[in-house]
Amino acid sequence: MAKKQRRERGERGRPWYRAARDQWVVTLGGKKQPLVDAKGNPIRGKDNRTAAERAWHEMAVLAAVPDTGADNEVRTILELFLQDMERRGVSAKTHATYTGFFKSFVARHPQLLVRDLRPAHVHEWWRLSHPRWGSSTKNLSGGALKAAFRWAALPGKGGSIIPRNPLDGMPLPTMRKRSAEVVVSEEEFAGLLRLVKSTAVRDILLVAWETGTRPVNLSRATAANLTEDGNALLFADWNTPAGSAVHKTFKATGRPLVVPLTDAARDVVLRLVDVYPDGPIFRTPTGLPWSDVRLASTVLHYAERAGLKGRFSAYACRHTRATALLEAGHTDTDVAAIMGNTPGVIHKNYSHVAAKVNRLRDLLNGSRKPAEKRKPKGT
Repeated sequence: MAKKQRRERGERGRPWYRAARDQWVVTLGGKKQPLVDAKGNPIRGKDNRTAAERAWHEMAVLAAVPDTGADNEVRTILELFLQDMERRGVSAKTHATYTGFFKSFVARHPQLLVRDLRPAHVHEWWRLSHPRWGSSTKNLSGGALKAAFRWAALPGKGGSIIPRNPLDGMPLPTMRKRSAEVVVSEEEFAGLLRLVKSTAVRDILLVAWETGTRPVNLSRATAANLTEDGNALLFADWNTPAGSAVHKTFKATGRPLVVPLTDAARDVVLRLVDVYPDGPIFRTPTGLPWSDVRLASTVLHYAERAGLKGRFSAYACRHTRATALLEAGHTDTDVAAIMGNTPGVIHKNYSHVAAKVNRLRDLLNGSRKPAEKRKPKGT
């Protein structure tokens, strides 16, 4: 009986359950090959045949990729690229962003083959699936697609599994520079805030405006991040839950991030710490933690109502605060310390036309003073 069962298992190399190790496997070339899920974990459980069959099918598809070339489905190439990103240790946030882009593209073009892929498919995706995306998001999403097919076409990376990159040479929309066009005035922000009836939305917008910190820092902030004197939020490894991101530049610098709180921001944070002693202190009107997407869509809604569409976002608070500090004559070093950046980043991204013009104007006025004080001849 046992011999007959082994013959059935080997038939056509289909998945079978290996009870001794609680694993689903396939027999290939006389060897037992464990089947794994999308995260690389072995598929277990005798009743998990559906997952095993799916993994087996994907294995068969991926095994044929090198021989299929341009007849591969676009979705297959994108999946392989995501797997390569995981192997290279790309950050979880970047991987999640690329995954979102790719899933959306495949949903628009589910059976598209590599040989049929054209830049027009990307533009159609933007136009029909994401009509509200701006130039920056289109640049990022298009760049992600181009990177995947460039990887698949190169011998040293994707192993030339496709003969050429079908998106090679496709121009991308220019990313919006952090400049005066995304800076709003105090009056404009006050007008937008008057439209917001929800205290939860007003809280996170007000603190973002007052501090200029990255919105994601406020999304992550807990009572543990508030300093003892209540004058700042401190993001460090020792007050961040294990497995969670500390802040954007922590991996590169290893240094904590200090977000100074203005009086107005401090009042909001102290009130929220009392309300939410555990977990995130900034929450949606329904009590959920703010996510990037949830906050962006909420802010977009109010920006449109305030006539600031395309100019105001949660990140615009940061751009505005940096610009205001520079225009007030503060040094790049001081502004960098407040914003949690390096002076080089501040100089490159925030010292734009408005700040430079004001500084040059002061210099020009200063050069005129000696001449103005000179008394005319004959007096």
